[in-house]
Amino acid sequence: MKKIFLIICIALLTAVSGPGAAFAESAIYGSSKEAQTINDSAQQSTFQAASYAPAPSSELIKVNEYTNQYKNYALGYEMQMFGNMKIDESAMDVRTRFSDQSMTVDIYYDDFTGSLDSFSTYKNYGNKSLYSNPYYNVTSSSTINVDGKSSHIIYYQREKLSKVKDDKNYYACVEIPRTSKEVYTIIVKSSQPIENFRDLIGTFSFKPKSAPVVISEKRDPSDRVLGEKAQRFMKDHFSDESSLSFGVFEPTAPYDFAYMDQLENMMGYEFPVIVRYQHMNENFPMNEMLSAKMKNKVVELTMQTTELEGSDKDITFEILNGSYDEYFSSYAQDIKNLDHPVLFRLNNEMNGDWCQYSAYHYGKDADLYTELYRYIFEIFQANQADNVIFVWNPNERSYPDFSWNHYMAYYPGDEYVDIVGLTGYNNGNYYSGEKWRSFEQIYDPLYQDYDNRFNHPLMITEFGSSSFGGDKAYWIDDMFTKISKYPRIKSAVWWSGTDWDSKGNPARIYKIDQDESVIRSVRNGLSRFTR
Repeated sequence: MKKIFLIICIALLTAVSGPGAAFAESAIYGSSKEAQTINDSAQQSTFQAASYAPAPSSELIKVNEYTNQYKNYALGYEMQMFGNMKIDESAMDVRTRFSDQSMTVDIYYDDFTGSLDSFSTYKNYGNKSLYSNPYYNVTSSSTINVDGKSSHIIYYQREKLSKVKDDKNYYACVEIPRTSKEVYTIIVKSSQPIENFRDLIGTFSFKPKSAPVVISEKRDPSDRVLGEKAQRFMKDHFSDESSLSFGVFEPTAPYDFAYMDQLENMMGYEFPVIVRYQHMNENFPMNEMLSAKMKNKVVELTMQTTELEGSDKDITFEILNGSYDEYFSSYAQDIKNLDHPVLFRLNNEMNGDWCQYSAYHYGKDADLYTELYRYIFEIFQANQADNVIFVWNPNERSYPDFSWNHYMAYYPGDEYVDIVGLTGYNNGNYYSGEKWRSFEQIYDPLYQDYDNRFNHPLMITEFGSSSFGGDKAYWIDDMFTKISKYPRIKSAVWWSGTDWDSKGNPARIYKIDQDESVIRSVRNGLSRFTR
């Protein structure tokens, strides 16, 4: 259920008039030389509101040359903002962002009715990783009164990253409960230390909710030029005229195709796409990729930036400090030399806290994910690896299900995404709290959401049904009859593996060759989609 915790990490709001006038020049940076520089820059800037196309659910009002009053009628709040900051409401249901070269202010809203039990749970879990990540230093944490509500304010920082332009490594965040279930979160990031943040928070106030939330912008794929073979693959498999095809993850392929050959014979179907995972403990798996090429398979190559498989250590900061430049340049050259299309899926399911590159582990800062994604993308571009098709792939559900961890916070930009991936599983009910879900129950809301936000080609990068909690063969039969409801999905990749519990027992068996009834359902279903 949609959350209403407006994650108000207010980090750098300055230049306020009226009751907050004392905040104007020194609110964020104090009365330092940097503050004067920022203020001088603001005086020289063109007022941005002139080009601002307001959504029906909000309004931006010029207070004076340096200050705007932002009113969000949909989510029920208003506050003051720098007059020279650009506003981004393209995903207003997730966040409203104000930014300039030196700072970013993100305002989030969550409604936890029916899910989270209390404001304390949200506050404690959301900030827990700040104290366990050695890269972050919490400098202050306390309570503050915001418009009559006892709120939580926290300051933290990290070292600057050498490969991130204008890196904003100072943070201030305030979490403001509107009710016991609704929260605003304001997160401010700055390239300079943040001071007098409380004055900024003093401009925030609750208002009645009087308009619908409007998503004002649908994302379009760029006109990025791919190599001839990648273009042909995209035309064959992801154009409007393409028919649906199925791929598969089979754990031994592409290292060994012996069982894959048997599986295809068993199913009477040749899978054009297979999946290969890798971590940062290995180089580009050239021999396996060449084997896939010989079999005329395109690999959904999934790179996860953990240092070792199963390790808790992610290396986002090391990558963004340039320590892996040589590795990625060599990797890109190897992909280019493969001379075969590659579906490159970088750091998938980033909105899940089981992924060490999730913002949950990085100061609630999803921008670090997008910086890393773009950084690697640019290295590939510089090495002319034009056979690489970039697949951006969140998880169906966000864990934690907080707005600052919503999948749209991780979107790297249209020019960096060729295909948008969907991932949703019927996990079954092996674990407490999980329930059996039909294919429609998973993909009706997921497809509608992605269809509303993206004009990119869509693919299901991973999916499957467990065996615990229902009739898996029937689930598969039903899936094959319903998947055509989603015409923009051009490829669906079944994850034919097993998830194991902590004692080594099979907890979720997703295998398509599990037993004869499952095999029969898969074979019969695939027969309708033979290319």
